[in-house]
Amino acid sequence: MEANKNRIVAIDVETPNGRDAAICQIGIVEAEFGEIIRTESILVDPEVPFDPINISIHGITPADVKNAPNFPQLWPRIAGYFSDSVIVAHNAAFDLGMITAVLARYGIPVPPITYCCTVQMARRRFSRETYGSYRLDTLCAAFDIRLDHHHDALSDATACYRLYRELLADYGEDPRDVRPYKKTVKPAQAPVGTFSTETAENAELRNLRALLDGVEPVTFLNPGDSMAIAHWMDRHVELSGEPPFDTIFLYLYRMISDKPLTASEAEDLKRLLRERS
Repeated sequence: MEANKNRIVAIDVETPNGRDAAICQIGIVEAEFGEIIRTESILVDPEVPFDPINISIHGITPADVKNAPNFPQLWPRIAGYFSDSVIVAHNAAFDLGMITAVLARYGIPVPPITYCCTVQMARRRFSRETYGSYRLDTLCAAFDIRLDHHHDALSDATACYRLYRELLADYGEDPRDVRPYKKTVKPAQAPVGTFSTETAENAELRNLRALLDGVEPVTFLNPGDSMAIAHWMDRHVELSGEPPFDTIFLYLYRMISDKPLTASEAEDLKRLLRERS
């Protein structure tokens, strides 16, 4: 069934660490015909440890989620947001990837999802050099969008929805913006004989390319970018031993270790991602 494009649900998730399929907060903004009708900020017990770097970014601690529902308890409450709507997120590969990974972790079926990524929307409409980055805080400043508490899930989801509306108003629609979400099947999850490096691995590289939009490999990363990259590496560690992932992982490890790449190394990383995705 085709999603109702008049019903938009913007989401953002925060995570307790960079290793596990887990979230500790989800922000939800529901809008119909351009008007926000409901917002929710929900803490979630991730049932896994918190890393200090994640706490330093979003400020959520184990004590904050002590009495919060876990994801299976929460899902019946929020599942309806994903039905008959377009899900909007900034770097949707991360947010939807986390939600579907958590669903899989608990054995909950993943529903059909139609989505729109505001990072991809921005990429189709102007070059990175126009505003210097595709990061949410940078684009919010450029479009005069209020972003009260960056890395609070509801604040980010609200800003994402406002950015979505601004991009449509200023640049118009693009038929490529809204599409079905297809979760990449990892080798460990695929039935025997079905995994193909020309499908799953290349899809992972495309997800990584989306994740690196707005990231400058030749400069020090901000904590949020470091966390997102580290999370991608942890989820796909089984790919690290084969070319070109062996070289890509070395570059990414350097970047999250506060060792910026040289200009030539940054170009080599872009080449590797471009040639295989």
